[in-house]
Amino acid sequence: MDVFMMIRRQKLTLFIDAKESSTVAELKKMIEGITKVPFNNVRLIVDSTKQPMDDDNQTLTDCGLSGAVAKAYSPALLYLCYRKAGNENEWEPIDVAELSTPPPLPDVFNKSDDDKKDNPQIAS
Repeated sequence: MDVFMMIRRQKLTLFIDAKESSTVAELKKMIEGITKVPFNNVRLIVDSTKQPMDDDNQTLTDCGLSGAVAKAYSPALLYLCYRKAGNENEWEPIDVAELSTPPPLPDVFNKSDDDKKDNPQIAS
């Protein structure tokens, strides 16, 4: 079964899906292919538990991520942190920018139900 994940760091948001049997290392290599940061300099943290996924041999299921929990319409949130330059054991803190809010809908989309009944051209 597929596990759907939303991976966030600063203003970067990645949507990735993988099999439950995929390892953490395989997931990190997918991220490396996108971000061009070596996978050994990447740390993933599960939002729900705040636990880092440090064991590269663990499967996503071992980390608490399954298709039952992480669906396409409700992906699991993971945080992406990079290793601090020049320090083998230090990682940057979780840093995620807030998502922007969409602009208000134009008035044409805010028609009341009464207006829709009166005008057959407006689809429900």
